[in-house]
Parts: sequence; structure tokens; C-alpha cells
Amino acid sequence: MGAGHQVTTFMSRFFKRVGVAAAFAGILGTAPAFALMPPYVYETARKEAASVIVIAVEKVEVPRKGFGNCAVAGTVKVVERGTAYTVGQAVTLAVSCAVAGATTPIGGIIWQPVEKLKASRFGRAYLDAAGAVAMSQYEQLAELP
Repeated sequence: MGAGHQVTTFMSRFFKRVGVAAAFAGILGTAPAFALMPPYVYETARKEAASVIVIAVEKVEVPRKGFGNCAVAGTVKVVERGTAYTVGQAVTLAVSCAVAGATTPIGGIIWQPVEKLKASRFGRAYLDAAGAVAMSQYEQLAELP
């Protein structure tokens, strides 16, 4: 077999797998899109987050194109790690989000379903030193921990 045939076979298998993954994602509906990073990358982002806060969600603004960063505004209710935030402080976080059916780019972003993001009363955010959500690490919470 020549190198060209091997590349063709590889690409064929790749696109079949991607198609299966896309179909599976469609079946899941509003579940977050597949993350293409190994789980330890996200776990490390949580462990190394400079700040971890829990907010009471007051408002969620959705990007016009159906996916991107939702502006999640709220008030800090719990500071689990760090000194950059205080209880009672108003914050607005950029949380990766997508409406149902949106075609999001492939990559390591975990897309929060907009409908669930808007319905959540609280959220836990793992933030880097600049105050940005680290590696899409935002959890929707039904109640305060």
C-alpha cells in the first residue's frame, strides 16, 4: 500500500468517527458539546484556579450569533478560594454558551446550554488570576453549596 492510500484510509475513518460523534451530540440535545481535551486538562484548571466563587445568577445575556460568551451577571454568595472576590460583590462572567441547535466550533471549549444557564439560580466559577473563567470551568447549581 502506498502512502496516499494510507492517508485516504485514515481520513475516511476519521470522518466516519466525527460523523458518529456529531450524531451522538445531536441525540443528547442540550447537553454540553464534546470537549476535545483530555479530562485531566479541565481538572488541572479547577485545581489551579486562582479564585473559586459561587454566584447567585441574576441575568444572562446571550450572544447574537447563538454561541459565544454569555454575560452571566450576579452577586458573589460564597468565596471558596482566593482573595480577589468578596461576598456581596457584583460580578459579570464570560461563560461559553450555545443555544440548542447551534453549530459550535470544534475545540476544547465546553459550551453551556443557554436554556439551562438561564434557568440556573447559582453558578460556581473557577477563575484564573485575571478573573476569566478557566478552561470553561463553570458549573450550574440549583442551590448554594
